[in-house]
Amino acid sequence: MPLPAPNLDDLRFQRDLVDSARKRIVHYCPEWTEYNLSDPGITLIELFAWMTELIVYRLNQVPEKNYVEFLNLLGMQRQPASSARTDLTFWLSVSLPISAENETPVVVPAGTEVVSRQVGDEEAVIFTTDRQLTILPPKLTQLRREADFHKNYLPRLGVETFYAFDEIRPKPGDTFYLGFEEERNISGHILELAFECERTRAVGVRREDPPWVWECSMGDGAWEEIAPSSRQGEKDTTGGLNNPKGKLTLYLPMGMRPQPVYGRNAFWVRCRLEQRRPEQGMYTESPRVASVVAHTLGATVPATHAVILEREELGRSTGDPGQSFRLEYAPILALADGETVEVEEMRAGELVFVPWSAVDNFAHSTRYDRHFVVDTDGGAVHFGPSVRQPDGTVRQYGRVIENGRRIRFTRYRRGGGVPGNVPTDALQVLTTSLAYVSRVTNLRRATGGRDPESLDEVKARARRELRAQLRAVTAEDYEHLAMSASRSVARVKCNAPTGSRDSTLPPGSVQILIVPAAADALRAGDLSRLQVDEALARTVEEHLDQYRLLTTTLRIGEPTYIGVQVRAEIIPSEYSLPEAVKARVAERLKAFIAPLPLPEEPERTDELAGENWEGWPFGRNLYVAELFSLIQRVPGVKHVLDVQVSTRTVIPSREVPPDVEQTDAEMPPLKRLEQTVIRVPADALLCSLDHQIELHALEEDEGE
Repeated sequence: MPLPAPNLDDLRFQRDLVDSARKRIVHYCPEWTEYNLSDPGITLIELFAWMTELIVYRLNQVPEKNYVEFLNLLGMQRQPASSARTDLTFWLSVSLPISAENETPVVVPAGTEVVSRQVGDEEAVIFTTDRQLTILPPKLTQLRREADFHKNYLPRLGVETFYAFDEIRPKPGDTFYLGFEEERNISGHILELAFECERTRAVGVRREDPPWVWECSMGDGAWEEIAPSSRQGEKDTTGGLNNPKGKLTLYLPMGMRPQPVYGRNAFWVRCRLEQRRPEQGMYTESPRVASVVAHTLGATVPATHAVILEREELGRSTGDPGQSFRLEYAPILALADGETVEVEEMRAGELVFVPWSAVDNFAHSTRYDRHFVVDTDGGAVHFGPSVRQPDGTVRQYGRVIENGRRIRFTRYRRGGGVPGNVPTDALQVLTTSLAYVSRVTNLRRATGGRDPESLDEVKARARRELRAQLRAVTAEDYEHLAMSASRSVARVKCNAPTGSRDSTLPPGSVQILIVPAAADALRAGDLSRLQVDEALARTVEEHLDQYRLLTTTLRIGEPTYIGVQVRAEIIPSEYSLPEAVKARVAERLKAFIAPLPLPEEPERTDELAGENWEGWPFGRNLYVAELFSLIQRVPGVKHVLDVQVSTRTVIPSREVPPDVEQTDAEMPPLKRLEQTVIRVPADALLCSLDHQIELHALEEDEGE
């Protein structure tokens, strides 16, 4: 429990100042008998009371200022904003290869800027590509069937008939493979497959929805399902390989990797016969492929909400210790690889720029270390000071730059924050034209953008770090330190081995469960953004590695998510808009059953959540009675007739965003809750599925 802080501002304007002064009038000035507000004397009393209140209020800010100065002495700085991230898809004006003789690739340079379309007075949001994107023409080298995988049918097409599935009687599980040259990395590419097939009597299948599943190799024997595109101009026209000519388009994932299949290594795309719905039917005979040709229509690359500024001159050194320079733009994002300060130095009789290293502070810097500290919030660059020691000597922390030497910043990024969480198809404007690139957009909404730390958040983090004392021993220490690793981390749960037989963790290991900052995505119903990507897991692991015990093994993972779908029947109040009430109930349910606090107006926060609601607590059970109470308090709801709850397991990596075309992948079925409570394990959280709200009219009594 924190120590109670004294309140120096305990005087109230009316009670303690105005009323107290009026009571003294009788004693000091009995001739004064007019106490109405219109009296000039009362006006003067209120004026001086107001001025006194201002003085006392400023006095009460002294403890706050001391608190902030103490944080500065501890070296606490605000964490920079985190940038939203998404994937940008570039479409080509001509498919690759351009011709049989021309296999020129298309290059999208790293740092290519894509701007959002401006709506009204909103400021445009700029995203830049994280790496260079090289769009290559695919080279199909293998066409094999699992039944006789040793045989490559590609060079035999036109001479020998290729049966895609079993020649006599196709059956579920029959598979054919397309192998692409592993030297050409086609991960993230938009692959178009053009088929020419012989006319067949393969009746029994629905040509618009054939019973097949397309998958691609992900390395280490893993496969990922990919659905043929249904976008305009990219729809499947093969008719289940029954049409004489047809095309289908596949958006290959960026994680696609080559892998060996029966001893043959390649980038593999395979088609497996699988009937998932009765209306799909089944082949009575196998399709016959006469030709297959692959083209590239475009590719996808990761991008970040940031503007890159390169080679900014900071100024010239005066030769004094403790120099500071300021960047042109602030705040800036945390420095990445290749982003540093360069200082002119004489090497082999020539002035060259030498890179320096960024450090958190100069506590361990010697007079020979090329170190600097950057303030991401204010955009200031500091060099090492000289500090007089208790014995009278002067110690230099960090190297002093020679007089007259130029200083520059190689590259830094500005941006980040909540404005970067743009919806699907918001980024469509290229700031520079690129050869053979016709258009660009983001097929998924951007997530992960958070504003810089507020002062209250810095105070809370300071309390956590002081309690942990820069070492991780207890589970609470790991949780506090993991929260400081990145602004992309919203919540953390640490599981330690309990020593019981039921414990799944071996001794000496610690499991860190991370909930990423994806509140905007959750509000839009995108549960896939709860997935912890490799970059975030690596950031947290590297940060905790500085504080963990040498004998402790870290495991970074995700909580267990339980999806909850509420089906409620309500009667709206008279003179209310039924559809507005319906939407309001769904929003309240989504905000209450969520692993993160969703952005919501303060006056609309429900009592069940409380003021400091951080999302659904780990291991907290949900009672159906709470849902009745929550819905009944929504403005516009007159009666709650019934509430039914269904649940299913949510695996973020398998969830499909609402703005992405659905696949035929089987999701865990919804299970109707038969009890009055949802039991939540200690490492689990609840999240909302699509709630169903039904409106009913109020029936009049029969006697009326």
